[in-house]
Amino acid sequence: MKHSRLSRRSFLFQATGATLTLLVGKTLAQTAKLSTAMKLDVNFEFAAPGGFMYRPPYIAVWLENAQGAQVRTLALWFEQSGKGSRWLNELKRWYRSGNLATTVSSPTRQPGKYSLTWDGKDDKGNLLTQGEYYVCIEMAREHGPYQLFREKLNLTASTLKQAFTPNGELKTVNLEYLKRS
Repeated sequence: MKHSRLSRRSFLFQATGATLTLLVGKTLAQTAKLSTAMKLDVNFEFAAPGGFMYRPPYIAVWLENAQGAQVRTLALWFEQSGKGSRWLNELKRWYRSGNLATTVSSPTRQPGKYSLTWDGKDDKGNLLTQGEYYVCIEMAREHGPYQLFREKLNLTASTLKQAFTPNGELKTVNLEYLKRS
């Protein structure tokens, strides 16, 4: 049996080729855009505690990229009249992004079930790339608790469905990445 030996130059050439192939493949996979035929449904329910005067919570729902930077605010519910905006900083994680100018907001909501849909675009309307994202739901209420739900999803061309039962006033969160109907 004859053994073939690689010269140092041949070995370096082959190793460099293999490394470049892996890097190019990984880069191409990371730059694939999310499909416009897909959507992410964020369904959640929150309940009111009993026994005292209830004030609806301020709620922010948004998506972050893998590095934790905010890419899209889906909803911001807070009291817009009077001094309501001065309490926005109680939504600690959402507020620290500093991305307040492009946010669409509306009044607080009463306890119940709510659905929001993300189209795969950032706050500027650009379609984002496939990869890891965090879905965040943050709640803060006067004379009440603070709650943050943050869950990582790997969004590609595949569908997914996940259900969560957080503790506290946020009762359920269902995330569904699927084809648009």
